[in-house]
Amino acid sequence: MLNKHIYSLTSLRFFAAAGVFLHHLGVLNSVDNSIVKEFAKYFFSGYAGVTFFYILSGFIISYSFKKHKENGFFDSKDFIFFRVARIFPVHWLTLLLSFFVFSHLYSIDFLHLTTLLLNIFLLHAFVPLDGVYFSYNPVSWSLSCELFFYCSFVFLVVLRTRFLLYLLAVIISLQFYFIFYPQDYMPSHWLFYINPFFRINGFIIGMLLCRLHASKPPSLSIHIFSFLEMLSIILFGMTLYIATNSISDMNLRYDLLFTPVMALIVFIFSYDKGFFSKVLSHRYFILLGEASFSFYMIHLIVIRVIFKIASDKHIESSVAIISMSLIAFAVSVLGSVVIFKLFEVPVNKKLRNRWLKIRYEN
Repeated sequence: MLNKHIYSLTSLRFFAAAGVFLHHLGVLNSVDNSIVKEFAKYFFSGYAGVTFFYILSGFIISYSFKKHKENGFFDSKDFIFFRVARIFPVHWLTLLLSFFVFSHLYSIDFLHLTTLLLNIFLLHAFVPLDGVYFSYNPVSWSLSCELFFYCSFVFLVVLRTRFLLYLLAVIISLQFYFIFYPQDYMPSHWLFYINPFFRINGFIIGMLLCRLHASKPPSLSIHIFSFLEMLSIILFGMTLYIATNSISDMNLRYDLLFTPVMALIVFIFSYDKGFFSKVLSHRYFILLGEASFSFYMIHLIVIRVIFKIASDKHIESSVAIISMSLIAFAVSVLGSVVIFKLFEVPVNKKLRNRWLKIRYEN
């Protein structure tokens, strides 16, 4: 029976979101300092945090769904509504914020109205145009994929493990096919990085890891788990180094290259028994992890606003750019905690309670 809350995985969400934040600090490449530029080179691969999110999402949703089913509560309707109630309020809040902050970038015509509607309903990741999937608050494209995963989950969860493995093999085979035989009519950035039909591979891997996790817990000591956790972190560092210095094919780097080590990290930390898991279980790390969704959704808006102010004031020194980056991070963290505490949690709770009242009291 699955009753344990896995705190280390909650905390790791923040580090994945922080990786995406670092990816969006491309401005650091303009700093006249070789050390900062060297770090910025590695920061670029922070987009791999999205791969971690998708694998973790498949794991946690399967874990939660199984736990609620075992307790005699939960069905597909509840699942879909609870997931929608989880992502849409913050998405709409940040969409509204980005619309007003950057409203001068958009004119009211049919194209932009269509893009806005696609964005509102999280359908924009299905359109292979960067002006659509990166519209308004650009990071929301990943929520469009998540919504697709949630809808797919109600069908995937009833499949036997071998059929999930077959489906995963088909998707990965198609990814490699298009890597080796690229098609001019298909934008590669969308195909390998945005495309929900390819990105669901991480979600399915997460589901499979959850089934493996639930099958039979290993009888290992805290020292062994600590070693495995450290090993997974080292392997991530090695993957990051290889991706940055030896792999030039971005179609491979977007997702497939980081998938194995991200899956390993999720699986090892899912047991929550090693030294690093204990550190990550500190209440401040947990809070950051819980607020990571809000952090992810606001950080690019914060970055753009702060550096727009710096640009308008002609603040261009290396020290100023680094300082602005640190300020952007601090504001994003603080803002995410505020949004999580004062908006995300209360709204989610109210929506869930309203849903349960309608479903089970009428």
